[in-house]
Formats: sequence, structure tokens, C-alpha cells
Amino acid sequence: RINHVTPGSMAACTPLKSILSACIDVARQAGEVMKKVKASGKLDAKDKYVGPSLDQSTLTDPVTIADVESQRLIEHALLKAFPGIIVIGEEGKLEPGEEIYTPKLDLLNDEKFPERYTSIPTADITVWVDPLDGTKSFIMDNLDVVTCLIGISVRGSATAGVIYYPWRDKLVWGVVGHGIGGDLAPLSSLEPRARRKSVCWFAELEKLKKHAYAALKTPVGSVTGTGSAGNMIIKVMEGEYDSYFHCANNKWDTCAGEAILRAVGGTLTDFYGKPYFYDKSMPHRNATGVVASMFDHATYLPFCGDEAFLKAEEKWGMLYKVASWGCASVALLASGVIVARRINQRK
Repeated sequence: RINHVTPGSMAACTPLKSILSACIDVARQAGEVMKKVKASGKLDAKDKYVGPSLDQSTLTDPVTIADVESQRLIEHALLKAFPGIIVIGEEGKLEPGEEIYTPKLDLLNDEKFPERYTSIPTADITVWVDPLDGTKSFIMDNLDVVTCLIGISVRGSATAGVIYYPWRDKLVWGVVGHGIGGDLAPLSSLEPRARRKSVCWFAELEKLKKHAYAALKTPVGSVTGTGSAGNMIIKVMEGEYDSYFHCANNKWDTCAGEAILRAVGGTLTDFYGKPYFYDKSMPHRNATGVVASMFDHATYLPFCGDEAFLKAEEKWGMLYKVASWGCASVALLASGVIVARRINQRK
């Protein structure tokens, strides 16, 4: 799923302003691809691991031609403009189309980014792409929550991102240490509140209620299920909800949203309060859950500070290691006995 270019073509450095401008442009272009596919009625929807289904509402992990073609446009436009960067997309490595879009690099010329972003070693940049976040919503015509997510990590840290809603023509971008731009609701209306409303992926609603939410020392007041990770992070930023939970998603789901959230003082971690690392070498899965909030982040962590849970986890972890070592030792001993017997038989 990692898309490389030849080392010989690597540029020494890349300005963050230019690559973020390109991401803003290609996100909008990808939105046009989605609209055209939806209007055609030919989605070619199928489950990634099962295949086509007559009942599209039953697809567990769906993909459509809009997902693939949107990523194809984004991936190769960025690689064309910035040879040497790494692009990791949800739909894997794609071959270029007949024409490769040339993105605009000057959309942010009036912005004054921190000096450290003026020239970034190209090898330090990884771009995480979810070309169509909310595919099931796309299939079922819940189009207002569908987003395009493009996150930029620098040395493994979520640094800049773009979230675009094609059917609302709403785009938000952000840079850690600089701030945000686009169509986000005024942040002045956001303040810590005691209501503790939370949002999560609709398919995990009951699971999260039973486990993650039940483990909170300070309960949430209400939980709502909806779609698209990018959409849910924006809802937290705009104050509609106070926290967002997900049992396990992928780095292309969170890199853009985390960068924008951090740009305005918010936080995204796993269930244990640990940050995710977005280097190209890292596993794609956010395996230990996702929690995002604007305020009081520690109070939304199901397992943070839960000494009984952590001690139990440590205990079972040690038991597992001891059992593993024991099994390995027994297997090694058994192998030695078998080898010794064969040697004796040959004698």
C-alpha cells in the first residue's frame, strides 16, 4: 500500500505550503470524481474481502469505483508534483490513468507558516489518503457526511490536513503551529462544557457503549452513531459533540483530522492516551482505539489511570510471555530429543 518513486527522482526538500495547497486542490477534484460516479448510477460497489452483493446495504467494508478513481487522481497528482514523497492510500497502490492532473501549488501564498515548514526534507513526508471516507453512506445516499481526507505527516507526526465535503462544498484545512482555514464554524463559540455528548461510528455504537464508554470514570451524557471519521472529528471541533470514539480504524482515517484538531488545540490519541505515529513504516491500523476531543481529554480515556485494568493487563501480559517462553522451551526440548533419537538410530 506504500507508493514509491525512484530514489533518483527525489527532491531534496518540499515546502509544506506548496504540498498542502496541492492537497486542497486535489481534494476538490476528487470530489468532482465522486459526484460524476454517483450521478452515473454505476458505483460497482463490492465488499473488499467478499466481493459484489445484490443487497448493497449488507456490505461490511465496501469499495466503489468512486473510491478507486478518486484516489488515483490524488495519488498521481501528488507524486507528479512532488517526486520523492510517500503516498499511502486506502485503496492500495494504483496505476496512473491516461491523464495525470497537475495540482495548484499557490493557493496558500498569502498564509505565513512557521519557518520550520519552509523547507522539509522530502524523505520525512508521508501523505495518508482516504479518498472517500464514508463509502457506505455514499452508497446509501447519506451524502452530507461523505468526506475526502488527505493528511500530511512530517517525521511521523500528523502535521497538516484537509477534510472536504463534496456535497456540501465545505473544506477545512489545518497546520499544527499555524491554525486552520476554510469553512469551519467560529471557534470562539467553543468552550469546555459539562454536557459530555459523544459521537462514534454507527456500526460500533453498542460495542462502544458496552466497553469503552462503560469504562469512563466520568460518564458521557449521550452517544450518537454516524459515519465518516473526518466528519465526526469536524463535529467535535465545531462543538456539536465533545468527543469522538472509534474501536479501531486506520491512519488514513485519522491523520488529516488529527492535524486539523491539533492545529486548534484539540487532542487525538488511542484509548490509553498514547499518540499515533504516522511514519510510512508503521502499521496502518489504529489497533488500540481512537479518542478525539477539544477539552478535558484525559476524562475521555477508557483505560487511562485505571490501575486495576492496567495491573490486570500487565499480569496477563506477563503470563502470556511466560506461557510463550514455556511453549518455546518445550518445543525446543522436544526437537532436541527427536534429533538425539535419530542420531542414535543411525549409529
